[in-house]
Amino acid sequence: MKYNVGLALSLITASVLMGETFELGKIEVSESKDISANQTTESVDAQTIKDTESKTVAQALENIPGTYIQQTGARNDTGIRIRGFNQSRVPIYVDGIPVYVPYDKTTDLSRFTTYDIDEIDVSKGYVSPMYGANTMGGAVNLITKKPTKEFEGEVGAGVFSGNGQEEYLTMGTNQGKYYGLISVSNYERDYFKLSNDYTANGYENGGKRENSDSQDRKINIKVGYTPNDTDEYAFNYIAQRGEKGQPYFASDITAPVAMATNRHWYWPDWDKTSYYFLTKTALNDAIMLKTRWYRDEFYNKINWYNNLPSTSSKITEVTEYDDYTLGGNAELDFKLTEAQMLKLSVTQKKDYHKDIDSATPGVDIKAEGTTTSYGLEYSLKVTDQITWVTGASYDENKIDKAEYRSGTAIKEFPKYDTDAFNPETALYYKLSDATTLYGSIAKKSNMPTLKDRYSTKLGTYIPNPDLKAEQSINYEVGIDQKLTDAHVAHVALFLSESDDYIASVNVPDVAGICTGGKCKQSQNIGKEEHKGVEVSLDSFWDEYLSSSVSYTYIDADIKDNPINPYVTDIPKHSFAGRLKYSPIAMVDIIPQVRYESERYVSNDYRYGDYQTKDFFLMDLKVAYRPVKALELAVGVKNIFDRDYFYSYGYPQEGRSYYANARYSF
Repeated sequence: MKYNVGLALSLITASVLMGETFELGKIEVSESKDISANQTTESVDAQTIKDTESKTVAQALENIPGTYIQQTGARNDTGIRIRGFNQSRVPIYVDGIPVYVPYDKTTDLSRFTTYDIDEIDVSKGYVSPMYGANTMGGAVNLITKKPTKEFEGEVGAGVFSGNGQEEYLTMGTNQGKYYGLISVSNYERDYFKLSNDYTANGYENGGKRENSDSQDRKINIKVGYTPNDTDEYAFNYIAQRGEKGQPYFASDITAPVAMATNRHWYWPDWDKTSYYFLTKTALNDAIMLKTRWYRDEFYNKINWYNNLPSTSSKITEVTEYDDYTLGGNAELDFKLTEAQMLKLSVTQKKDYHKDIDSATPGVDIKAEGTTTSYGLEYSLKVTDQITWVTGASYDENKIDKAEYRSGTAIKEFPKYDTDAFNPETALYYKLSDATTLYGSIAKKSNMPTLKDRYSTKLGTYIPNPDLKAEQSINYEVGIDQKLTDAHVAHVALFLSESDDYIASVNVPDVAGICTGGKCKQSQNIGKEEHKGVEVSLDSFWDEYLSSSVSYTYIDADIKDNPINPYVTDIPKHSFAGRLKYSPIAMVDIIPQVRYESERYVSNDYRYGDYQTKDFFLMDLKVAYRPVKALELAVGVKNIFDRDYFYSYGYPQEGRSYYANARYSF
């Protein structure tokens, strides 16, 4: 298991941190004592989330080497890339339940707050077949809190720059045979302020960022039943209610780049609701049955305005999606011997998409698809030093309905199926108590989305219903090295070779459906190669001082395409560091830094190659605990007020301040 200093540091304050890891919500175990463990899984724990003031999942994931923010500025969405793979190829789960949007497999991770999150698990390269389909670039599992005491909880509130405020309450009880938890939170702001180094450009004059307000509210209710030491049953209800603005394009509007556009958009509704039931039942001493059943809903509404939304502006158009997913998973774990484990699983999810026509009631269009995965994983402890894990999945995607509008009539596109077989294997060698070597090879796939197949993308694309699954072979070798009892290093070398990538190509407008006669189409033509290295060092110097540093190098190229050779949104070099210094027991001083080199934000040969600037950011937090259960904190983010951006035309926040308080009971 990779040593996590965040976990070690949490021992200092564990007595006042609410909850424990919800094991029923895990898909992969990472403890090396379990022979089926994925020992390369990396985690962000609750203490790290707290120390770094990571209020959203996107912010928390930046603590994982090889993970980068990817922003779709023209939709005000924040996602991630893991080792070069974008978020449509890295599914997001909550307690093992897939929660990505059914239509396009994306998720705005800035809408997912962390107040009820106990741990975030990230798998790269080798990903257990028990996750199901579409783990081509990895998997991210958000594991919620679970109470351990008869009565416990945490309440907090804070303010931050941009007229921002946060309030939250988490409390629960564990009565032995049953437990319950409720968590409610609100996180909102009126605007964010741009750096003083930003020069007015495009549709932005600097200072307060136009149309950058947002609000996110969440409630999480969990009830569980544990009749004995082996069995557990839990029901969860999570409701997220969000709204957000669309900041204006803030760069050169005359630049020859496809992204130089402006949108008068506002999301009054960005809502998700999840219901899920998780079970674990020991059929006998050697067989365990685990199941997951869920309904996940997504409602999204965009108002299009004739100018900046205000009392005088008018709504000219409304885009409204009403989607949901029904799904389930059954897993059987067979303990064949003390040294052998066999896991079998069946996973199925059915996605329902509805595009509501606000102008013409009764002509809503619907699309439906079913994804099924059959998984197998076998683990063998060959010797006390060597563990071998191998597995495979067969995944298939079927389109059940694909409607489109033709005037006032509803017609249907052709429907095609696609499938993929994905074998993988990993070998772990414990050279000594201080050194573990490992290697893995994993063939993974990613099914085309409903949007990939059928969307015209506002009249610019010709649908391609017969898209096939994307394929990738991921190689990884690495070492976990305990330098001393207080210093642990990790090095990973990785290579991903992808084929049948779904990419955009220019095509003639033979159907006459594209605006201005210029058309694109999604096709299985892309070939990509991602290779690089991740290095991290976690140190626990003494009871007063700890540190964590990491460096990632990644080289990502589009193969067989000398005109468009660059993969966007990937910095070649990145570095992150965090220090925690406690001069006295009641005070923590936590500076952290992050550096990212340039990244391409456009690789369209018609417009030229555009890159971001490299940037160096520094944050500082000071926390004070007058009593053990009460913490008061102040801090500043982006101390040097750097002007930087991830997406062309959409600069990020400059220097900002915050103050908050939390009380644990």
